[in-house]
Amino acid sequence: MKFTSAGKRVEPGTVSYRSLGFGETSILETTPYTLEIDHDELPARFLECADGFISECRIDDKAQGYADIAPLQQLDYPGFRQLLKNEPDLAASLIRDYLYFELFFYLFASISGLEIVINDIASVHVTGTAMIITGQTFRARRT
Repeated sequence: MKFTSAGKRVEPGTVSYRSLGFGETSILETTPYTLEIDHDELPARFLECADGFISECRIDDKAQGYADIAPLQQLDYPGFRQLLKNEPDLAASLIRDYLYFELFFYLFASISGLEIVINDIASVHVTGTAMIITGQTFRARRT
């Protein structure tokens, strides 16, 4: 996993994310970030969570009689690893729209020594081997 903020490499253990107000304009100065994570570096607990989300989509869609995320239904609700491999744009949109908190929770679990806080997501791009997420960060406040 590689995390950069303002063009400088940042140790992932010093990164957190904004849980309240995520995506809102920050009153603090922000800088761009890039998170690049290989598919095989995705935490197993996140993958379980993503698969659970997809399973819940199937259940909810059947109960309500229509699909909230039509491409998932059209593909018969595959697992997230399969989406990464065969449907990278759909995997990226699931991260961007639904699963970003779960991903950040499992990637950035540290609560001490924080330097950088992820404020938002501007883009998610999935390649054959990696996921690249961009957005804005701000410096963690020292108390």
